[in-house]
Amino acid sequence: MLPRILKGSILASFFLILTTNSIASAATRPSYSKVDRETLQQIANDPLWHLLLQLKNGRPITSDSSVYIANSFVSPLEEAQNTITHFQDNTENVCNYPARLRLIKRYVPEFESISPIQLCTEYRRFVESVPVDSIKLIYASENVTSASSMMGHIMLRLDGINDKGIPVKHGVTFFTELNSLNVPHIMYETLITGKEGVFKVAPYEEFEQFYLYEEQRNIWRYTLDFNEQQRSFVQDYIWELGKQSPAYFFHIFNCASVTQLLVNIARPNKLNEIASWLTPLDVVKFAQSNSLVASTQFVPSNKWEITTLEENIGGKRTSTISKHLAQGQLETLSLSFIETKYAQALNQYFRSAQTISEQRYQKNSAEIAAFDAKYKHLSLDVSEFPVPSTRQQEGYVGAGFTHQDSRSFMALRAFPVARRLADDNRSMIGETELILADFEFRVGLEQDNLGDIYVDKAMLYQMVSRVPVTQNVSNWSSSFNVGINRVLTGEQKRKLIVQSEFGLGFTREVTQGLGVYSDIIVGAGANKHGAFVYAKPVIGLYAYTKLNNKLAINLSRAYNQYGSNEPIDTASLSLHQYGFENIVLDFEVNIQKVANEYESIVSFMLGSRF
Repeated sequence: MLPRILKGSILASFFLILTTNSIASAATRPSYSKVDRETLQQIANDPLWHLLLQLKNGRPITSDSSVYIANSFVSPLEEAQNTITHFQDNTENVCNYPARLRLIKRYVPEFESISPIQLCTEYRRFVESVPVDSIKLIYASENVTSASSMMGHIMLRLDGINDKGIPVKHGVTFFTELNSLNVPHIMYETLITGKEGVFKVAPYEEFEQFYLYEEQRNIWRYTLDFNEQQRSFVQDYIWELGKQSPAYFFHIFNCASVTQLLVNIARPNKLNEIASWLTPLDVVKFAQSNSLVASTQFVPSNKWEITTLEENIGGKRTSTISKHLAQGQLETLSLSFIETKYAQALNQYFRSAQTISEQRYQKNSAEIAAFDAKYKHLSLDVSEFPVPSTRQQEGYVGAGFTHQDSRSFMALRAFPVARRLADDNRSMIGETELILADFEFRVGLEQDNLGDIYVDKAMLYQMVSRVPVTQNVSNWSSSFNVGINRVLTGEQKRKLIVQSEFGLGFTREVTQGLGVYSDIIVGAGANKHGAFVYAKPVIGLYAYTKLNNKLAINLSRAYNQYGSNEPIDTASLSLHQYGFENIVLDFEVNIQKVANEYESIVSFMLGSRF
């Protein structure tokens, strides 16, 4: 079962089929004429051929040599010749390459008579049991309680009638198992060496149950407008992917990379335009911008519905509904449409959290169904809810001005992929941050330091998850980071240290768009002068305003930072303006106090998301 395979939510997503291919032994081996070079060149120039070979701008996007006939890549032309020779040497060899065969048939009529369905037993079983009458792109939102899943997940759903006349749905996904708590080792494997990737085709219900109920993620289903020939290519290419053994890389070959290849079958000439670093949202945006989405369906998680509807119902009424659900006495209440939807979500959440028994859950469900029948002509309006595809791009490069300790600098910051606390998080539950490879530095502008470069930050990994506590849903907020950071010492000097921090706390949403939080952070730091551990309690608030921006206030006190005998107090005020396509405006004032001395930083950054 998928929920048991994908352990602890520490999971990065991706998909490959693990079936093996058996070949009918009685295949014929007819004689074929040599394919001329002009035809070979036409095949080699076809954008779809490049896609099947996983090439971008003529170069492989993965180090997996199992993609190629000779287990090494020379050129698209060489691979075309090798493929045709491979098929001519033994017709049964087409069983591993049905997508390539389908393309080659466009150029070499002699191959029209070859039918993988007739030759290949396991391939035929796959086609019959995994029909592709329609294709949906599935986006599972960020899992804000798991750092490894905070970029979301993307996969395909294949729908159709199988050979037994039964409607079936299959999920197609690529992932790797991260079953270690050693974060530096995980980062090294998923960024440098690669981890074993798993390509999986399985009944879709397992995937949705896992993401929607166990991990409480919202799901968006995008029906793709693929014609019959494109759907057949997708089906055949899924089979080919199942014969390969790619390594999983968090940034360059992940669930988004594999899904993008499958989606690009409808737009193969666009593959060269795809970024090297892909996230799940990039695939959604590609499908929408290339007119591949016929319709969209939003499936909210129980937590999202509970959190969202509580704001519309009010604490007293939600408390009453919660109490009657727990006691199995819902029939004594009269529920409005919104209250019915709230009760339904809360009942499901109580059962998944094992707060109520199966018997009580079923009794509640029957009562809710009776209320629901009265409102069958109504549906929840989520049109004002920000959709994932409207978010800005996830790479960032910014430049600005900072005035620090009475001196002026030009400030620069860049990271390849991230969600920031400073971003507009209104489409999510709570405030989240996930940043990889974050670099910040300053360039001196004063006469005595003109052009001097100061590194302020080189963080390998940063995550923050501030998930609000509600009346019926308890959540821990958490944070973790590791990397190099410049900190203030007890002597009012700023020193670079290698640090790692872990934080735990609570977040409460006072009203829609206004939240408060408190955290306790513990950390360890070191440089060539020594090592130290420290503690830092934090309180703060964030507020989205009618001017389409976010105001954030953060107060903290660090004990033993850089071994200081004096606590270091920090107060920061920041304003982040939204409303610009892939443009970021940030303003921040930061004041720190050691003993009776104050240090201040005022900064303005103009950033571009890409």
